[in-house]
Amino acid sequence: MAHLEVKPRNGAPWWLWLLLSLIALGLVLYFINRYNSDARLNNPTPDTSINEAAPQTDTL
Repeated sequence: MAHLEVKPRNGAPWWLWLLLSLIALGLVLYFINRYNSDARLNNPTPDTSINEAAPQTDTL
């Protein structure tokens, strides 16, 4: 029976892990800034509720 030397494979290169972590960090920051941006505050939401205590007359 032949004696075979088995070398363990090296993991992924360090630069690949660095690149993947930078991409993941960029995506996290993108979504955090997207949902916490102040751009939504510049467009006020109109109040569409009906005040039933106020008289319902037509005022022109």
